[in-house]
Amino acid sequence: MPLAALLALLLAPAQAQTRPVFLPEQDIAATYTLAAPGRPTQPYTLQYDAADERARITDPLRGLTFLVDLITGHAELIIPALHAVVEAPDISNLAAQVSSADGAKFLPLGPAHYAGLPCDKYEVFAPSWSANTCLTPQGVILHFAGHDSHGAATVTATSLTTTPQNPRDFNAPTDYSRIELPPGTLAQLLGQ
Repeated sequence: MPLAALLALLLAPAQAQTRPVFLPEQDIAATYTLAAPGRPTQPYTLQYDAADERARITDPLRGLTFLVDLITGHAELIIPALHAVVEAPDISNLAAQVSSADGAKFLPLGPAHYAGLPCDKYEVFAPSWSANTCLTPQGVILHFAGHDSHGAATVTATSLTTTPQNPRDFNAPTDYSRIELPPGTLAQLLGQ
């Protein structure tokens, strides 16, 4: 499953039959594991600025960070090894779909616990994907197991704190070179 799909899994909103809160209502810092068939399980960190609806998703194994503004749909990939900021139109398009809800509907399934926190389980149905998820009452996804045309993945929170995030963490370094890639190129470079 592409890294772009991870963004959708972590931040996927929904138009719901039973409308759950679908984006965190407060700043958070979380660690997740991503498991996909045929790939080793890998950790990701998510920082979320609730006031500005901005996310920072870091892949510590590859040293990559995505910065996503859900309001504008703008996304960038920070590559410290290259001292570069890559405009990410593929992720930007995905962010726009996330913000527009992609027509998802949620069917409540009952309570559960992940990362030591209570959440409500839902079966999720959307035009291009389906999943089971567990959302806290504050809108944080603690578990998501889904599939789409690109494959399947399971994302599970291993830790979560509700702590104020530094707004500077959601901005690209100003001293990095800026690179623009045509749509589809980033996914190819990341081996997706």
